[in-house]
Amino acid sequence: MPEPEPDRAGPFKERNGATVLAPELEEIRRHIKDLLSDDYDVRAASIAELGKYGQAAAEALVEALVKKPDRPHALANFGDALAEIGKPSVNVILHALTHITEIRRPQDANLMESFVDLLAPFRDRRVAGPLLEQLGKLNRAMASTDDRQLQHCCESVKVRIHRLLADLGEKGGLDDLLAMLGDGRKRVRNGLVDAVHRVGDRRALVPLLRLYDIEEHVSCSGAQFIKEAVREIARREHVIPEDKMFKDLPEADRAILERIFPKAKNGKH
Repeated sequence: MPEPEPDRAGPFKERNGATVLAPELEEIRRHIKDLLSDDYDVRAASIAELGKYGQAAAEALVEALVKKPDRPHALANFGDALAEIGKPSVNVILHALTHITEIRRPQDANLMESFVDLLAPFRDRRVAGPLLEQLGKLNRAMASTDDRQLQHCCESVKVRIHRLLADLGEKGGLDDLLAMLGDGRKRVRNGLVDAVHRVGDRRALVPLLRLYDIEEHVSCSGAQFIKEAVREIARREHVIPEDKMFKDLPEADRAILERIFPKAKNGKH
């Protein structure tokens, strides 16, 4: 005989062992509903109240997020409430991530992206390992489908993960990030250059040089951002134009190198 289904009213609550009285749980749910109010004061009061309930409120917030509220400001307000709760929220969000075992639909990727966005403000190094695990799930999903929408959603999540890993000083996902950047001969999705800029590895320099040449014909602001990324990475990694990594550059790439690397005050590099 199959085991009975667990009570859907509180899956995170049960698994984490929190004990919340029914009236308190109803109060938490009322405040969560008020997070979707159009009234700023109502939302602000609910965020403050949810902060008093700690982990129990974090679990209810994450459970509500899984049900996908359809209000555009829901994620930001949920994030503010989880930030108000503080450290217990990190454990709850990480726990929720473990229950996304496979990425089969765009909705699965979107939910993971929501969790990553919620983790970002905490800057908690405990999230680095679990985030690296999510990269594996996303790569498996992309390799197993021809669904362009799903692949697009997975790439979006990966960029967000890489930006957060870079902020944490975690380089465990660097090879994956550089693979997303490629050799610089085709444009990359928004946010990827920012992630590369933040992590600051010299191996990104040649692809960024090539990408600059493409972006310069498309977006002045995009090209400027790539130039700034190249200069900052070169500064941090102590790379000069005469570095051996550039010795086999084709003439066209070397011309870009000469244009966007900073010049020394004496007119030489």
